Formats: sequence, C-alpha cells, structure tokens
Amino acid sequence: MTKAGIFGSQGSSEGSEKDPDVVALRSTNLFEKAVVIDTICDVSIRSDPPETLLESQKPAFVLAPRNSLVCRLLTTGNRLSETSDIVCFPFFSSHFVLPVKPGEQVWIFRQKALSESDRDQMYWISRVSDVLPVEDVNFSPFSRVYWITQSGSLPPDRVLGFPNGSEDQQLILGESDALQKLVASSVESKNFVMEPVPRLTKRPGDLVIQGSNNTAIVLGTDRGWDISSRPAKPEKSNAVSEETTTPSAGSIDVVTGRGRYFNPASDEIKRDRKKASAGVANSTQPFIASSVFGKFETDKDPGSTQDLNNDLVIDGEAPPKPGNPKTNPAEGDPDFLVDASRVYVSSNAEIDKRLGLDKIIPAGFEKKFEAQSGPTVAVKSDHVRIVARKVPLKSTDGTLPEKFESAAGSIRIVKEGNNDEDLATIIIESDGTIQISGTKIFLGRTKDDGGAGIGPGPGNSQPYMKYKEMEDLWKETMDTLSQFCDTVLTHVTPGYGAPSPQLNKAAADMKTKIASKLKKNIETVKSERIFGE
Repeated sequence: MTKAGIFGSQGSSEGSEKDPDVVALRSTNLFEKAVVIDTICDVSIRSDPPETLLESQKPAFVLAPRNSLVCRLLTTGNRLSETSDIVCFPFFSSHFVLPVKPGEQVWIFRQKALSESDRDQMYWISRVSDVLPVEDVNFSPFSRVYWITQSGSLPPDRVLGFPNGSEDQQLILGESDALQKLVASSVESKNFVMEPVPRLTKRPGDLVIQGSNNTAIVLGTDRGWDISSRPAKPEKSNAVSEETTTPSAGSIDVVTGRGRYFNPASDEIKRDRKKASAGVANSTQPFIASSVFGKFETDKDPGSTQDLNNDLVIDGEAPPKPGNPKTNPAEGDPDFLVDASRVYVSSNAEIDKRLGLDKIIPAGFEKKFEAQSGPTVAVKSDHVRIVARKVPLKSTDGTLPEKFESAAGSIRIVKEGNNDEDLATIIIESDGTIQISGTKIFLGRTKDDGGAGIGPGPGNSQPYMKYKEMEDLWKETMDTLSQFCDTVLTHVTPGYGAPSPQLNKAAADMKTKIASKLKKNIETVKSERIFGE
C-alpha cells in the first residue's frame, strides 16, 4: 500500500527489512572521516605518487586537480595500514576553495555509496567541525578530544599535544606521536603558518568567511569596539547587543589581525585564566598556549586550568568555574581601535565614532567639524596606500611580462556637488598634474592646534596671495618709487639752484636697483608648481 503525504509518496516498507541493499544502506556511513596525509595545492611540486597510496589510486594522484588531498580513512580498518591511502578530489569547484592542512580531519564520500571498489573516485567536502576546546580555524588537532579534561588541575603553561588516539586505540598505525610526525613530514606543511588566531563570535544572521591566519569577511550588521567603548572587563561579546540591533545597518567587515598585539612568550602563556572576563584588559586577543609543534596557538580550553565548581556536579564530575564559555568573552570581537587592517562598508554606521574621529579631529578654521553617520566606506591600517599604475617605468625594466600593455593611471577623489557651488575634488592626472578644487581650501592648523593664528582670514588663517594682483601691486610700487627718484634727480634747491650731489647719488642708486633687480624679483615669488584662482 502506498500513501501520499505533504512530503511526497511513501512506499510500503514490507519486505525492506529483508532487502540486502536496504540493510546495507542502513549500516553504511553516508560520509566517512579521514585524516589528511598531504595536500595537493601546488601541482608544480608534485612528484611520484606516495608509496602509501593504494595502487589503484595512483592514476588519480597524477590527474588530481589543485586542492585535492591524500587521505587515510579513519572509519575503516584501513586507518591502521600504511598502504591504503586514497586521493580525494575537492567536492566544490575551483570557484569555492576551502582551507585544510595536513593532520586535520575531513569529511569525504564516494559517488557510489555502496560500492566496494577502491577505484571509485572519492571527494572531500570540508574539514570536520570539532568540539569547543579543539575547533580552531588555524589548525584543528582533532585527536585532542581524547585529552579534554574537566579536572581543572592543568597549569596554564601546559604543552598541548596531538595524540595518536588513546592508550588502547590508535588512530593511525604508529607511535603516540604518529600524527605529529605526519604533519612534519608533509610536502606542503611548510606552506602554512601555525599561529594563534582569535575565535570570532558571529550574530545569528551573519555570513562569515574566515581564512586560517586571522583574516575574515563578515557580512552582518554594524558592530565593534571603538575608542569610546572598550573591552575592559567584558562579560560577553559585542555580538550581543543590550538594545535592539539598528535596522538598515547591513555591513561588510573585511578585517585582518583581530586582537593584533600578541605577546607569545612565557609570561603570556602563564596568564591566569581562573576568573570570568579574565582576558587582557582592553584587548580581544586570545589566551595563548604552547604546543608540541614548538608553536603557539589559541588556548581553546582555558576551562581545564580553572578551579572546579563543586556546587554544580554533572554526571559525577564538577565543571571548571567560570568555565570555558565565560572566559575571555570578547576574544576575536571586531575592534576598530586595535585590529591591524580593515575595510568597512556599511549601510548605516556612526563611522566617525567607530574610528575615533569624533575625538581625533582638528579644529576647523571656519566651523567645527561634526562626527558623521550614515552609509559609509572606511579604510584603516597602519600604512594606507592608493596607487594608480604607471608602466613601463625605468624601475620596471626587465621585470614585466612580454607584450605587457602600457598603463598610465589617474586618481580622482570627488565630493559630489554643483560645479560653481559645493563640488570638491582632488584630481591626479596621468601626466602628474594635481588639481585641488573646492569652495574653500584651508592648509595648516588653527591657533588652537599649534598654528600661527595671526591672519585676517577665517579662524585667523592667512589667505594665500594671488600672483597677478601681487605683480600689479609690486610694479605700481616700483614705478612710484622710480618717479620719486626722477623728481629728486631733477630737483632745484631754493638756494643757489645747484643740485645736491649726495641726494642725487642716493636717488640714482635706488633707481638703478629698482630697474635691475627689484622689478625682476617679483618673478621669484611666482610658483611654477602651485597655481590657484
């Protein structure tokens, strides 16, 4: 008997219990887990197939596209063999490439679920997400789940390991450090960096894309610590808002170096983790621990170093207090003051407040600059560059590809407006011409900010001279002085009518100097580089 429901037709299950294919399907893993033996990112360094590969998988190794993996299944008996590795192509096309490193655990599947052929192509989907004390975007040592403890007795400066399973069950064939050696012997292991990366707390509606080395793109809503609001002793992440989240504030945060100022030294790894909000004051950096790889990493399990809460016993064990979730809650939060580099695009943000420009702002000559809010695009880093390309150059001789097209770029910064009213621009043309245009242009500082403050212009500024008017005034002055000299030279004294030799010489000298030097010196005032109205 067949019945139809809102989810489609449903056939009778009579006899299915005896159908060997159905029985096999019910006991078959849809997805398998495997440890990554090596990555195939750079095909130019690919050599002969590894000896650990199944013989039937060696052709696939030669043809494997970029971002394929050499894996060892963990959900079958093959994990204890050194000649049963397989090649897994990426499930997603090259338009979407996920990070994974040797020694991490991935989900894989075969196209034919019930096939037993070792020639079937296998695909890897993504790294396996792990428990809170293990999950790490930089490197997830999945086997560490065997070491998770609620004892609260471990010291903060403990060395975190990468065990090969438990004492009575190996994950792969080898000694207790087999996984650690696997990572070290990988062909491409030197091409990724193990380092502390703070964990990011997202909001429910956010789409987050993270790299492995503290890079992230967050498509969410406006948020972040700033100069006015600091994570001094936070009790929660700034992903949690005390008030209703501002509507129409969709934001894209492209950020690198969250938490930024790490100090992975012995004093840092010994930092006390026993108190709630025990993180570094005014910082979103993570706690740091050392590992068997001789590197530092984010301490993802600070709860194991905390005192036990004997008032809250679960299944016979007391959890640490305050516990992992409440320790350093601001870790990885966006911080406009400290994070290394950021491009921020928002539909509605108090961007000047976010960047501290409501406090770090010069005094205006004519009016006070007010903090702005609304749709915004902002860039912040230590060193910001805007470069328009010019090639070829003398400095690029011999470095460009053959037949590389020439380019001569330009830069234009425009505040829209009417040409004869409020348009303001900075235009840099390809020939090196720079034009700054605006209703008023002020250069320098006001008296309040250390400027001279002695001019007659707005805010005691000094208007820049117009050359043509200055030239006319200068020539008129020189002509007046020259006429005076002529009068002196031809004057007749009231006495005997003889001219004064001393006076005449002085006038003659002045006239000569005016003609030979002073009139010409006006040319030295004229700039050949800066022009105005």
